[in-house]
Amino acid sequence: MERIIYADYLRVIGIICVIGVHLSLSYVNFHPAFSNLWLQGIISSALTRAGVLLFIMVSGMLLLDRDEPLNKVPQRLKRVLVPFYFWLFYYFMKDVLIDHKLLNVHSTETFLIELYNVIIDPTKISIEFWYIYMIVAFYLMLPLLYQMIKHVPEREIEYFLVIWFVVLLLNFFRFKLYIINYMNLFVGPLGYFILGYYLNKKDSKYTRSKKFGLLLFIMGLVILILSFYIPALIAGHTENSYIIVGNVDPGSCIKMVGLFIILKNIDFKTAFGKYSEKINSSIIKFASYTYGIYLIVNIPLDLIKDYGYFNLQISPFINIPIIISISIITSIIILWIMNKIPVLNKFTGMKN
Repeated sequence: MERIIYADYLRVIGIICVIGVHLSLSYVNFHPAFSNLWLQGIISSALTRAGVLLFIMVSGMLLLDRDEPLNKVPQRLKRVLVPFYFWLFYYFMKDVLIDHKLLNVHSTETFLIELYNVIIDPTKISIEFWYIYMIVAFYLMLPLLYQMIKHVPEREIEYFLVIWFVVLLLNFFRFKLYIINYMNLFVGPLGYFILGYYLNKKDSKYTRSKKFGLLLFIMGLVILILSFYIPALIAGHTENSYIIVGNVDPGSCIKMVGLFIILKNIDFKTAFGKYSEKINSSIIKFASYTYGIYLIVNIPLDLIKDYGYFNLQISPFINIPIIISISIITSIIILWIMNKIPVLNKFTGMKN
C-alpha cells in the first residue's frame, strides 16, 4: 500500500494542536472575559482545537481501508497499551511521591485503590488520556467495522454520516428529544473514524477543492470562536459549557473536515520544490513520534509551568509556539534516547 503522505502531515498538525489547545485554554480561564488576552486566547483555542480529531480521522482513513482480521487486534492493543500503561504509572508515581495534587494516597490500601481508579479512568491523571481508551475501543470493533465498511455502498456511509452530524448538532444545541437517548451509536468519535475513511475515498468536486476546504475551515473556526464568545456574552463571564470535551461539536467537525480536504489536495511531492523530499522525510519521521509525544509531553510542559516560564501576560501567539517547540523537541529527544535502549524502546509508542 502506497504511503499517504498527507496523513503524516495531519498527525503532525494534530499533535501541535493537542498541545496548543490546552495552553490556549489557560488564557481563556485565567483572564477576564473580553479582555485583550482573553480574546487572543479564544482565537488561539479555536485555531488549535480538535487535534485529536485528526488522529481519529487518520486512523479511520488508514485502518478501514485494509484487511483487519481478528488476529491483528492483540498486536494493535499491545502497541497502544504497553507504552500507555508505562507512562500512566510514571505519572501516578510522580503524583504520589512528588506532586501530591491529584491523588489521595496515604497507605498501601489507598495506593492500590487509587492505582485501580487511575487504570479505570486515566483522565484522573490527564484529561488528554480520554483518547487512549477510545482508540482501544475502535481497535476492538475494527474487524467488524472493516467488514461493514467494505460491503456498504458509499450512499449508505453518507447516510450514516448525515445522521451522525444531525445528532451532533442536536446534542450541541441541547435539544431535549427522547429519541436521542437511543441514538448513542451516532454520537461521538465513531463518526470521525468513518469520516476520515470517507473523505479519503470520496472523489467529488468538493473533496478535490482546496477552496472549499478553506471555506469549511474558516466556517468551523468562526463557529468555535462564537462558541466561546456568545455564552460569555450571555453569562457575563467565561462560560465553557459549549466547548465539549471530546470535540463532539459542529465547529470542530467542520474545521477539521476543511483542513483534511485542504491537505488531501496538496501534492507534497512537489509542494516545496527541490526541498520537498527532505521536508516530507522529516515530516514522516516526526509523525512516527506523535503517539509517544502525546504520552510524555506533560513532562516538559509541567517543568515549564512549574518554573514559571509559561507567562500568561505574554500574547499566546508568541508564547504558545515557543512552548510547543520546546516541549516537542524535548519529548523527541527523550523518545529518541529511549528508543536506542532495548529495555525501554517498547515504551516509546514507536514502531521498532
